[in-house]
Amino acid sequence: MNYLFNTQICYNQIKNESNMKRLPIGISDFKQVIEEDNYFIDKSMLIHELINSNAQVTLLPRPRRFGKTLNLSMLRYFFNNREDNSHLFKDLAISKTPEFREYVGKYPVIFLSFKDIKSSNSKDALNKISVLIREEFGRHKKSISKIIDTINDEDRYNYYDIIQRKATQDVYEKSLELLSSLLSKAYNQKVVILIDEYDTPIHASYLNRYYSEFIEFIRNLLSGAFKDNDYLYRGVITGILRVSRESIFSGLNNIATYTIVDYEYSNRFGFTIDETKKILADFNLNNRYKDVSDSYNGYKIGKETILNPWSILNFVSDRE
Repeated sequence: MNYLFNTQICYNQIKNESNMKRLPIGISDFKQVIEEDNYFIDKSMLIHELINSNAQVTLLPRPRRFGKTLNLSMLRYFFNNREDNSHLFKDLAISKTPEFREYVGKYPVIFLSFKDIKSSNSKDALNKISVLIREEFGRHKKSISKIIDTINDEDRYNYYDIIQRKATQDVYEKSLELLSSLLSKAYNQKVVILIDEYDTPIHASYLNRYYSEFIEFIRNLLSGAFKDNDYLYRGVITGILRVSRESIFSGLNNIATYTIVDYEYSNRFGFTIDETKKILADFNLNNRYKDVSDSYNGYKIGKETILNPWSILNFVSDRE
């Protein structure tokens, strides 16, 4: 089994004498973790839970450094229909479920991570988000080119304006809705939209006093992606804060929020006690659980005690 979690420190390699697997610190790309045979705690049943959820859009606020980016990367590789990634999941729990063959590689995926957007002013924040959106359009350019002549003039003009860096703020606010419609038409399939750390730019706007001029853009962008979007199969949003529904998600009646007080998804992020004990055992630190327990109380999430991966993996790293 392997595990990776989301943080930005440099790669730190740990080897276990028995299995010789590496413990990567600072990598948030699921494919890289699996293909490089790194140590990994299986969180793939997150996929099963999302597929079987009644919610079309799921918001999952979790503490910092809790594996959010890694989990969204896992979802991206699972649903992505542009290449066959089924081999990445062959040893994971999701591969043993009926949903695996039906859903793996089925949908076009739109993925945006706002984790690095910590701008000091609104103009810079909007520019950075527009770059991310433009790059995502570019990633799907080949597929969209096959149907671009079949869509209406307004959508075509807006598409080219985004690609050619001519789009206005109004166009960017509707861009995720546009991209989902284009991909749905290109593949004759609904889309999955994944937004990582949606609240990072919002928090920066509050700290730097441009919240009021910025929040409308984010509200319109997310509403276009998730509200009454006929082309949407599932949307997943992660963040640290639960920004008030009135400020961001007003009018979204298809979104379900699962915080640390909820049972749903309680063990899909972070380490459970059993997972923590397994990691310690695998790195010959069986006798150190009391030290971990005394130092890191963890979070009560639903009915589970969940420990922060950053803390646990650094505990292991410091003792190797």
